[in-house]
Amino acid sequence: MSKKVLVINGSDREGSFNGQLAAQLVSELEKNGAAGEILDYSALPLLSQNNEYPNQQAITDIRAQVKAADALLIVSPEYNGSYTARLKNLIDWLSRPAEQGNNEEITVINSKPVAVASVANSTYGKFVRQNLNTLVAYTRMKPMDHEGLGIKIPGSAWGTGQLELESEQQEQVEAFVKEFIAFIG
Repeated sequence: MSKKVLVINGSDREGSFNGQLAAQLVSELEKNGAAGEILDYSALPLLSQNNEYPNQQAITDIRAQVKAADALLIVSPEYNGSYTARLKNLIDWLSRPAEQGNNEEITVINSKPVAVASVANSTYGKFVRQNLNTLVAYTRMKPMDHEGLGIKIPGSAWGTGQLELESEQQEQVEAFVKEFIAFIG
């Protein structure tokens, strides 16, 4: 049975380079026998103790998708050396118990295999990947023992808006996906 990987795009910018990388990762997962899907969490409200319970339908649906996945693959741009507020909000929601007062509840991300990727400028997303790896470990996910996939935005992409990977970058994507699939077993 093929593994189901939920790909989380930390950017909500239409046509974002990280969104394009997320789509390429889904394609590469499928080439390697895994099922890939990009999570739509655009309806998720900002987490507050004022709106946390009872669970809103958006978070109930997202938790069900995350629970059904064998692993998560997080793709994020680097904003001031870290991840986006949108992505942090999602992880905050997923790290909370679904039932009020049940702090012993195992969350849907507990022990969930995860890896991180970023396409960015000169840093190759180094800092966002470091910070994400720290965050996913802190929230009790199971990060792949790997710094994650870092891709430098090709210069031509700025003019076209299209993320067209160079052959070496495509090889990095392919190797990363194969390693991730082996990691999730």
